[in-house]
Amino acid sequence: MNEIKSLADQLREKLRTGEMDKSPPPAKEKKITDPPAAGVPKKPPKVSDRHQKADAFFAAIEAFRPELSEKSMIRVDARTLHLLKRMKLAKGVDMNRFIVYALHQYLGQHPWLAEHIQETLKNSAP
Repeated sequence: MNEIKSLADQLREKLRTGEMDKSPPPAKEKKITDPPAAGVPKKPPKVSDRHQKADAFFAAIEAFRPELSEKSMIRVDARTLHLLKRMKLAKGVDMNRFIVYALHQYLGQHPWLAEHIQETLKNSAP
């Protein structure tokens, strides 16, 4: 029973011992394909690209340290709440942290908004 190893166990063992470096990479067969016709939509991004972007996004959220000293009850639609709950289950990202992170990002991309609100308050005060 001790001699049975899964493929993953075998690969881990090879990586530890360095056997993977000694073997030559497998030869790739070249396929002859026709060039894409004009007007053909582009392929969606590779899964690995999406994973890299998602990993970078969630790493940025984890690195974000908001000062959560104030409480505010916000209302969201059912679809958004469902997404936030799934994100909590999938990645362990707190809903409040995500919302505050998204708001900080939005305000960082639109600095004129905070200034506009400040000017509007100054001008409307008696």
